[in-house]
Amino acid sequence: MNPHLQQQIEELLAQDETVTLATCGQAGPQISHVPYATHQSHLYLFVPYSSDHLFNLETQPELVLLSPGWKLSGQGDTKQDTSLAAPYTWQAVITVHPRRLHILSEDGQSSIETIDFET
Repeated sequence: MNPHLQQQIEELLAQDETVTLATCGQAGPQISHVPYATHQSHLYLFVPYSSDHLFNLETQPELVLLSPGWKLSGQGDTKQDTSLAAPYTWQAVITVHPRRLHILSEDGQSSIETIDFET
């Protein structure tokens, strides 16, 4: 990926501390606000171990993340080892593998730019 574009994406994703996470699976559709972090060009979610999101992601890894400035679709990996520890012992770390990022207009209603990631 172009280094300038990579830097723009990293700055955009680092603007918030929480994101709305949507998953769907055997536990049904789930939507929650969860904390997240970017670390070494990767995006990580911190989800309670008791969350139905973990159950959903184990069987259907597709997820959608939504913030005021962007929407990201991709897959969540609950099993990948990471050097990043969750802030609390009751949280699991989910590694996000992005597929598509929509940069939203100021009103958050429409996409002004779409970025597809290599898979």
